[in-house]
Amino acid sequence: MLKALNRLLCSTLFIFCAAVSADDVSADDIDQKLDLLDVSILKDIDTSSASINELFGLFDSLSRAQKIRLYIFESVRLILAGKYESALQTLDKTLLLNPNDEQLTNIYAYKISASIPLKRYEDAFSLLEKSLARIDSFQDNSIKISSYVRLMNTYLDLDKYDEVLRLSKIVFMLNKGQDSKSHCYAMVLTSAAQLSLNQIPYLEQLQLFADTQDYCQQNNFPLIAAMAIKGKAIVEFEHHHYQTAEVLFLKALAAYQPFNFELEINNIYAYLSEVYFQLQQFQQAVEYAELVDKLTNEPNNYKAKQRAYNVLSMVASKRGQFKVAYQYHVQAHAIGMLLINDKKVKETAYQVAKFDNAEKTRQLNKLAQDQEMLAKERSIMNNEKSASFMFSTVLTGTVAFLSLLLATAWMQRNQFRKQAQIDLLTGLLNRGTGEEKAEDEFVQVLARGGQYSVIVIDLDFFKQINDTFGHGTGDWALKKVAEVITANTRSTDIVSRMGGEEFAIFMPFTTIELAVELAKKIRFDIESIDTRFSGHQFTITASFGVSQITADDLSLDPIINRADTALYKAKSEGRNKVVYLS
Repeated sequence: MLKALNRLLCSTLFIFCAAVSADDVSADDIDQKLDLLDVSILKDIDTSSASINELFGLFDSLSRAQKIRLYIFESVRLILAGKYESALQTLDKTLLLNPNDEQLTNIYAYKISASIPLKRYEDAFSLLEKSLARIDSFQDNSIKISSYVRLMNTYLDLDKYDEVLRLSKIVFMLNKGQDSKSHCYAMVLTSAAQLSLNQIPYLEQLQLFADTQDYCQQNNFPLIAAMAIKGKAIVEFEHHHYQTAEVLFLKALAAYQPFNFELEINNIYAYLSEVYFQLQQFQQAVEYAELVDKLTNEPNNYKAKQRAYNVLSMVASKRGQFKVAYQYHVQAHAIGMLLINDKKVKETAYQVAKFDNAEKTRQLNKLAQDQEMLAKERSIMNNEKSASFMFSTVLTGTVAFLSLLLATAWMQRNQFRKQAQIDLLTGLLNRGTGEEKAEDEFVQVLARGGQYSVIVIDLDFFKQINDTFGHGTGDWALKKVAEVITANTRSTDIVSRMGGEEFAIFMPFTTIELAVELAKKIRFDIESIDTRFSGHQFTITASFGVSQITADDLSLDPIINRADTALYKAKSEGRNKVVYLS
């Protein structure tokens, strides 16, 4: 959602300056220009681009430290322009110049920011691990604060919102408002994480972004203030306040345009297309959606293009252009599948990185213990070397062969285990896996005294859809409902297909108020599914039962049972509604 706020992009502006002789510029003058760049790079892109180009004209006369700083600013400009590969190449050049601790922290952070859009998640997590390992060694508090802010940005890119909030507490505690830039960044990243987690009420979400906007404007950080304005717009959009959202999106758009902040500009175009569709202003909706349609098919454009194609499909359907509507729908669906797969790949890479890190720690500890044993055994092994050579050779070959067999079996086991955990039709977790993961999270919630809510969803009259239109159409409906649920849930929620037409959402550390609000949003979106693309015309509705943890609950079962009771109540009261029991 707001993770695009942190991948700063803008189009490259080549501003040619009058030639300046290196003899006319002192080292102090160059340092001053670099200091000004540090302030202006996210405030005045025109001036910054001109300064970068001018300094590259003096490159041979720069010191090593000055070259490093210039390369870093150039990499920022390339990231802003969406030229991630070039940014990585530029950052690699800085590593050859022996950067200091603070520079290395920034280099790693920007390499992570450039790696994620290129889907190089393993590289990103490896750099993240290096960054985390270095922070405690820093003596300079300002470097620590800057490093934590960079890590907040990285975790937001990786959808790890709880980690963002955890680090934000550290940043605010260490900084105490002294460094306004770090404070401003931390505020907007915290607001973005809270929005994505959706664990606080609507008015509190708005206030977080409003406070961020005020603080960043007062301290002259207009780009971050623009991010806060966009955050407010998304909050209003998510709560269906489309007229207010329109005003805020246009205001954010005007704030981004001086920076040529293309990713955010395109993202706002996509939002505006849907806003205007909801306001029944179809021509404006199409104009904004077509601007997004012209973008290249690169991963960083997928979300905006999916939204735009859905709008173009809905407008075409309203106009009776059903063939065109179907074509746009197919495109939106294809991008949606790419986004779902990308999310799975990202999560897998994150879990592998966590496992690798734990395994490395274990191996290092074991290595330290083994070294003493090896030293004692070395003299004995030397004496027996000749006699045991043949045995060692055979043993090594046997171990290698067995290791290969075990590795193959392990890979097959993991593959089969993953297949066994997923419902093949919808791509969601199956009932057994979903309940197992949900129970594990319940234990964590119970240990910390937190909230836990469960939403149970059952499609209304689903048998009639199968009987009337066939099981192929029923499968289509189930997949569309799964897409709606996935699009509305957070990375911390556990979504499972419980069987047939029943789904469940397990929401650790979530109040029933927020769960009910989410259920109402999903109910609305399911009812809004355009079924013409299935080849038939019908309406999909669902009934919802919501429940939360109580002081007497020692397992997940009572919460699920109460949610089921609420679901049956929703069915008996006419269906297509949300009922909750605390």
